[in-house]
Amino acid sequence: MATATGVFFLSITAVPVCYSMNLLTSMNDHRLVFGGACLILAAIIFLSYLIISLTTSKRSRKPNDLFFYVFSLFAFTSVVDLVIGLELDGIINNFVAFYLKEGELYLNTAYGTMINYWDGTAHYCMYLMMVTAIVWNQGYREIGLYWVGSVMNSIVVFLPGNIAGKFGADLKASYLLNMPYIIFPLLGAYRFLQSRKPVNIPKEQLKLRQNKSIFQRPFDLVMVIYLVLSCAFSLLRMLAAMDSPIPFAQTYVKFYEPYLLDPVIYPKLQMLVYWFYFTPYRLCAIYGLLYPGCEWMSDWALIHAGAAIQGQFSHIGSSLHSRTPYILRVPINTRPTFWVINLALLVFPQLLAWRCLTKPAFFVKQSNKPKTN
Repeated sequence: MATATGVFFLSITAVPVCYSMNLLTSMNDHRLVFGGACLILAAIIFLSYLIISLTTSKRSRKPNDLFFYVFSLFAFTSVVDLVIGLELDGIINNFVAFYLKEGELYLNTAYGTMINYWDGTAHYCMYLMMVTAIVWNQGYREIGLYWVGSVMNSIVVFLPGNIAGKFGADLKASYLLNMPYIIFPLLGAYRFLQSRKPVNIPKEQLKLRQNKSIFQRPFDLVMVIYLVLSCAFSLLRMLAAMDSPIPFAQTYVKFYEPYLLDPVIYPKLQMLVYWFYFTPYRLCAIYGLLYPGCEWMSDWALIHAGAAIQGQFSHIGSSLHSRTPYILRVPINTRPTFWVINLALLVFPQLLAWRCLTKPAFFVKQSNKPKTN
């Protein structure tokens, strides 16, 4: 436990580090900012190794999981992101002003603020949980899959939006600091998906569960209805974000979510992700709920839940944030409808993941191999 505690204290050193770097007058060149950030990140990895060496006795086993160092580093950067979010909202001052000016200018947006809050809170808790699991030599596959979905949704929207949006002409070297958030989640996804363990459920119980039709499983029926409606709604919001001349798309973007037309382009990209990535998954999930034996359902439900909660948190917050132009915020008279729609798109994926994890019998593939003496 001392090792995990050491990682926690290492992560909160991000606060004095940010403040100290902000005091340096030399941090007025984007190349120096990028170089300084790289040196600090390398130092965090080295200090993580020292924590292991100092807190692990000869009798105990040292963590040999590469992701221990990855999560230790990301925990530090999560605290940095929380500091950035607080400074963007004016809660604190002069901690990361240099970085917002010479590092990543596109963070000075409502979307940039919200993803920093999410990384500094939700992702930070995930990193500490996974570091603790590694130290205790326990599995963290489920939380890892959830984290993969959350990070990948953020990156798929954030990185292209930085280039294609109105800040595309102001890219600096610090943009490259986001590359680890592509590499390691992909490595984690491959590792977690390949390490699925078989679920041992008696054959009689499997038959009992899998012989029920969808109408005999009311919760699954509700999930199927939600998935069908969410596919249709994703099409509507995608058309609205693309400023389609179709009347119902124009009505929706004008009265319910004008933020979809924000020139920062993040909301447009999020709607495209919902349509081109979430919709195929939802169609597959409908199949998995109708026909038994789809063993992939639990894993991808976790990934989808992580992606959905990150996407909806950032989208809801950005739609209402003060950094979004007033004319593009959600109109007051339609906010109840806005909340119902967007909270449903946030909550139902969590319920689906919970259902798949707690009652997996319907998704277990029955073996047709005859027993041998």
